[in-house]
Amino acid sequence: MKLRVHPGIASRLGALFIRAVGATWRVEWRGVERLERARSLSKQVVFGFFHGRLLVLSYTHRGRSVQVLASHHADGDLMGKTIERLGFGHLKGSTSRGGAAALRDLAGVLREGLDVGLTIDGPRGPRGVVQQGAVELGRMTGSAVVPVSNAARPRRLFRSWDRFQLPYPFARVVVAYGEPFVVPEGAGPGEREELRLRLERGLRELTAELDRSLGYDGSDVWPHEDR
Repeated sequence: MKLRVHPGIASRLGALFIRAVGATWRVEWRGVERLERARSLSKQVVFGFFHGRLLVLSYTHRGRSVQVLASHHADGDLMGKTIERLGFGHLKGSTSRGGAAALRDLAGVLREGLDVGLTIDGPRGPRGVVQQGAVELGRMTGSAVVPVSNAARPRRLFRSWDRFQLPYPFARVVVAYGEPFVVPEGAGPGEREELRLRLERGLRELTAELDRSLGYDGSDVWPHEDR
């Protein structure tokens, strides 16, 4: 018999866990000047990050009213309710499935003066492959796109599609911003694809660099090409 926990209770417990374990982390910030540069390019920004690295960001960026897209699936809905308790906004939808409506909703909150956070290889992967949503959202609104990633030691990497990272209590956690960019309003398909690849390469390199800086060898660096 499977025990089911009410979503309201589960989200409350999830938020409590994130706050409790996050309070023990030793957090180091890198590339803050890049975020400042992004703010000089546009008042609101689109944060792009890998699905497997969202737990740390749900703690470090709590209470900032960043608007996050969560899928209609039960796990996405639970995630949305949990982060709402941490001071995020929660919109339902997916930029890869029925994405036009989701992009319009996200564009609306950017125009209202709020930042947006996107798991740009989610909600179901492939791992480390950036979808077009962040670039398209930047084109629609003129908002700068900012890669952000993190690494932790010690941690556990789950064997899920996204290699989900769970930092242990009292872990050293490093959060870093990559180089921001603005998508020209008139960018054609070719230019948008170039920017998507730029975001993908930049976020992969940033994540690998952070992992290496904490002493992980090549086999531990994420994301890496599957062998």
